[in-house]
Amino acid sequence: MTHSKYLINTCLLAFSLFISACSLNPVTGKSELLLPSKATDYQIGQSQYKPAQQSQGGAYLLDPKLSTYVASVGKKLATVSDDPKLPYEFVVLNNSVPNAWALPSGKIAINRGLLLQLKDEAQLAAVLGHEIVHAAARHGAQRMRNQQFIQLGLAGLGVAVQDNDYRSLVIGGAALGAQLTSAKYGRGNELESDEYGMKYMAKAGYDLQAAVELQEIFLGLSKQGSSSWIDGLFASHPPSAERVLKNIEHAANLSHQTGYRGEQAYQNATQYIRTKAPAYDLANKAAKALAENRTSEAETFIQQAIEIEPNEALFHSLAGSIYQAKGNNDLALTEHNKAIKLNPEQFSYYLARGQSFAVQDKANSALVDFEQSMSLLPTSTALSYINSLSAKKYY
Repeated sequence: MTHSKYLINTCLLAFSLFISACSLNPVTGKSELLLPSKATDYQIGQSQYKPAQQSQGGAYLLDPKLSTYVASVGKKLATVSDDPKLPYEFVVLNNSVPNAWALPSGKIAINRGLLLQLKDEAQLAAVLGHEIVHAAARHGAQRMRNQQFIQLGLAGLGVAVQDNDYRSLVIGGAALGAQLTSAKYGRGNELESDEYGMKYMAKAGYDLQAAVELQEIFLGLSKQGSSSWIDGLFASHPPSAERVLKNIEHAANLSHQTGYRGEQAYQNATQYIRTKAPAYDLANKAAKALAENRTSEAETFIQQAIEIEPNEALFHSLAGSIYQAKGNNDLALTEHNKAIKLNPEQFSYYLARGQSFAVQDKANSALVDFEQSMSLLPTSTALSYINSLSAKKYY
């Protein structure tokens, strides 16, 4: 298998970014100079949505009703947005870091970790409404105009295990989506998304006080210095006292009556992930212990996590890496096999099993897994192993 196609796709995408076009912002109606065409927005959204999901844990699969619920809330807001014809999609990611993001053309994701921080449907609507504005107002196109996103260099060769985030390892054309989901929005974009997101909330019948509460929560957490929030939502969506005050102002101007909060509906929809939340906390502890070479502690934590949620592929993959670090080859492969059987569409599980095969000098099996990993998401780690193992064939 050759990997030149990733570089070719990147170069083509880079070329398209330099096609100048002057157009109206679909949300504000203002004329703006946008380097990417709207057709490029569609191309980026379509091509980068799956890789961006892969790089941040993949779709959360264990509670399909939750994903359906989140999508239903998102579609209510998208229908009343300023660009309702965008091909909106909504996905819940299997990631503990509190975060949400939007790619061009309405491809939106919210992490399992952020859903656990919200109290009702109106607060969820505030998050999704904000992301819908980023897509409808083409803020991603503006960021590509103002910043250089195309990078062809290799990232570090380590494997991220804590928080299930691999964006720093992505290479080739897929790197664009990883960068777009983590790049910081400017003050103007954030204020615009707050304001128009609340307008969408009002049109959809939600209580606008939820948007005020949301910013108050974010501002309070930012002052506490919570690393997961700083690494997640705050990295791309910086909170501020100004945003709280502006949302209070918008709530007063947009609505004089109490709207829908949907606390019970939200609690029902998120019951499963709230019940299983301790398992993910244990898995994060296991990943941290593994990174610090405390393998016995890591094994204890991951076993406890699997007892709570035996069907989570992420836990079995991590268990495989822990057993491999302890030199237990058979248990390592057993756990990696379970992970892939539970979720055969996530690149990181093939990557982890390939590393176990490589340690055990099973080069052919390792190469198969690294190639499969690359087909789902091209990373510097997999490419390095492929080059190394392929070179050995000639000795």
